[in-house]
Amino acid sequence: MHRALQAGNAAAARGIPRPLRCLPPLRAEITNFGSNLRKAEKIERHIEGGNPMKLKKLTALFLSVLMLLSVLPAALAEDATPQYGGMLTVLAMESNSMFPALSSTTSNRFNFSPAVEALGRRNAETGDTEPWLAESFTVDADALTLTIKLREGIKFSDGSDFNADAVIWNFDKLVEYGKASEICSPESYEKTDDYTVVLHYTAWNNTWVDILGECYIYCPAAFEANGEEWATLHAVGTGAFIQSEYVQDSHITYVRNDNYWRAGEPYLDSIKLLYINDSMTQYASFINKELDVLRNPNSSNIKQLLSLGYENAASDAPNLAGITYMMFCSGDEKSPFYDLRVRQAVMYAVDWEAMAEGIYDGLGASTPVFAVPGAWSYDDTLSVYPYDMEKALSLLSEAGYPNGFSTTISINEGNAANLQCAIILQAYLEMVGIKAEIKSLTSADFNAQKAEGVYDLGIMVNNGASKLDFTANYIRLYSSEGVNYKNMMAKPADYEEALFGARAAKTQEEKKELLKTAARLFSHDYALVVATGYQPAYCFAQEGVHDTGVCTTTAEAWTPNCAWKEQ
Repeated sequence: MHRALQAGNAAAARGIPRPLRCLPPLRAEITNFGSNLRKAEKIERHIEGGNPMKLKKLTALFLSVLMLLSVLPAALAEDATPQYGGMLTVLAMESNSMFPALSSTTSNRFNFSPAVEALGRRNAETGDTEPWLAESFTVDADALTLTIKLREGIKFSDGSDFNADAVIWNFDKLVEYGKASEICSPESYEKTDDYTVVLHYTAWNNTWVDILGECYIYCPAAFEANGEEWATLHAVGTGAFIQSEYVQDSHITYVRNDNYWRAGEPYLDSIKLLYINDSMTQYASFINKELDVLRNPNSSNIKQLLSLGYENAASDAPNLAGITYMMFCSGDEKSPFYDLRVRQAVMYAVDWEAMAEGIYDGLGASTPVFAVPGAWSYDDTLSVYPYDMEKALSLLSEAGYPNGFSTTISINEGNAANLQCAIILQAYLEMVGIKAEIKSLTSADFNAQKAEGVYDLGIMVNNGASKLDFTANYIRLYSSEGVNYKNMMAKPADYEEALFGARAAKTQEEKKELLKTAARLFSHDYALVVATGYQPAYCFAQEGVHDTGVCTTTAEAWTPNCAWKEQ
């Protein structure tokens, strides 16, 4: 079949509507304009003593405009038809594994998404999880089960079958590697036929669909044939692309999967993800058109690109805002930060508004909790700690540190916002007698400590994406059920009671209130993990690049299968 004809039939064949963001924006303007014209006609008819000649001229003008509008949609639709061919170059995210069960950071998902797909996918308009590799998710709150019906006829890129056995295998690997929380820690799971999997739980959880929807399915046959070490560098799944090259700290190349299960897709011939840590090199690569999509550049680059007329393509969804944060070593009694008074002293020792301004060069803002406005966990009745040096010194003295102490601030090298945060924090701590050494770690060393490390019993500075609903994220990372920070962070009982209560809530309103309570205890009252500032998402794309999905739902999600470039 001719590719142009395939594209025309693609939406019907794949059984899933094309995202609304793919529609030409002018179509909505035309609809509104036509509506306004009809309103104008009504107003004209109701003008007392209206001039008939004027009315005829106005009507003739309206008819002419409407005739023009009648042909524009077809032209716009033709212009919006995806074109085939070309290579898309995108800035890669930090990565330590292409095998989902061994991944220690969600940013890996961005890098292996061209080849490895999930059971679900977020709707760009509503934020809801919808089936992807799954055909349906069915929750039975009384029986405490989640039934996943899988799409039939899908194959992994190596030709092996995607079915219930493959999904069960991936679940087994998550459990084997200590990540049962990524499938909501079921009591058991089973296949009931070749394309149906049922998970059984001991308690109700309103995040089942959202969490299982983010379960990425790796090819069992490829893993079994090549082994674990090989799988960490090779993404193999049902995706629209096949990994052809992985050069450590340089790039990942994907080529088109001609046997992809969605008819007419993908449109691109290849995708190249580039590892570029240096912000100046990122900017130069984009300006020189060596990079098609630049997501979340630093504040200086954002300002320069906006001044050059580039538009921010990112949505303003709470799931996309970037948060820089610090975590105290509150979970080990050998650390000074085990004492709440010491953590609170730091909170009073920092001017949080100035901190946020400094981290993001005027593009950021402070927040009293680990969330941004619009998120369910955000509480607009709270304020950041006031800047009060006397209070900070008093608390340190009460805790037994009248002369301060020495500590460390560990950061992941190559992140400008993290470094800026550490430098500013170091200066504030110095003023209350806390001497902090900044330790810049390689990604490998930094991530190696996430599960059970304590970062020298000091402070860890990192960055991440906000969430509309932080329930699953807080539980997966910052709870006794989580996969990370098992020794680094304390888990107060009232915090976990509110957090687990949010997971078990029967209504959305109840969930929101409990999540707000958990966030307040987590970030504000106990100062376990503290947002040092946040910045809305920024994403820039070259002219002629369409439907990448980058920065539209979550930081790590995008739509490689839909992406296309004007040729």
